[in-house]
Amino acid sequence: MNRELLKNLCLKDQAGIYGIPASAEDFDTNKVRYLRITDISPDGNLLDNDKKSVSSENIEKYILNDGDIVFARTGNSTGKTYYHESKNGILAYAGFLIKYSLDPKKVNPKYLKYFTISTEYRTWVNNLSLGSTRGNINAQTFSNCPILLPNRNQQDLLVSILSALPLPL
Repeated sequence: MNRELLKNLCLKDQAGIYGIPASAEDFDTNKVRYLRITDISPDGNLLDNDKKSVSSENIEKYILNDGDIVFARTGNSTGKTYYHESKNGILAYAGFLIKYSLDPKKVNPKYLKYFTISTEYRTWVNNLSLGSTRGNINAQTFSNCPILLPNRNQQDLLVSILSALPLPL
């Protein structure tokens, strides 16, 4: 098993992109849904209890693609992640989230989802979360997160097993 930095598992120029700096609006099915830290459960699932929308001239830059992962960068939620699957609809991610578009030739994107709920990852976040009153990890620091990476066949096997389990993932 190897360790690889998160930035080395991403598509070119798709590592550490901050979200849209816009205010949330009342939810409107004719607008793009806004993904905020509060829309992500502690185990990385999308919550539907307080949906919001967002508008912006350049919103396309902030639309998540299937397999993208975002990391919460501040507050008590620092390190919380959300792995996007197209079944969750079209989402634009907020400014307190940082996006990484993974290269599926280098890593099974869903493997990274599972890695980010591991004790090893949580320990890394807790050791690096900086700030006197609110934790904070920036894009450069997240980019240098060491990912424990088995070979691709093992990643795929782990994903198939974990995806089949009735876990709150």
